[in-house]
Amino acid sequence: MNKQETVQVIALLAGNYNSIAEKNSSQKRLMVNTWLECLGDLEYKLVLQAVKKTIIESPYPPTIHEVRKNAIELMKPEQTKTAIETWNEAYRMICNGIYMTEEQFNQASPEVKNFFGNVRQVTELAKTNIDTVNTVVKGQFLKQYDILVQRKKQQRLLPKELKEFTEQLVEQMDIRELEENYG
Repeated sequence: MNKQETVQVIALLAGNYNSIAEKNSSQKRLMVNTWLECLGDLEYKLVLQAVKKTIIESPYPPTIHEVRKNAIELMKPEQTKTAIETWNEAYRMICNGIYMTEEQFNQASPEVKNFFGNVRQVTELAKTNIDTVNTVVKGQFLKQYDILVQRKKQQRLLPKELKEFTEQLVEQMDIRELEENYG
């Protein structure tokens, strides 16, 4: 989305919400710049549809977060399994874990793979007492699952430039830690 398209989005919002229409020119300019910076990586038509969806859903002016969330959901509707459905997948993996191959592990859902980390973890859990698996491991999984789903949702909302910037920061921090520890 470019600046002219962002101005059109803000004009649409101003036509529907007095609080936006009543802003002075410097406030509107700041709003256009902020919205462009935070939504500029998305296509104009997608943002327009997300804004319209938000206008229909709420009597209050939308935030960038709401518009971005709606845009992402329009692009990639969420098809998240429930925590119990995902636990059942993890449990089946544990039950077959002694014989599990790397290929079988790689076919699991991202949340399950993230929880286990690698096929060795599944193999170790397969050797654990089944009561421990059904109580302790299940509790840990369900707690971790909610955290993973929330983190995934938050990551989907970030603009591409912010994701790249964050990755660069993490990379720089890893390099600094290596230099401090082994330099």
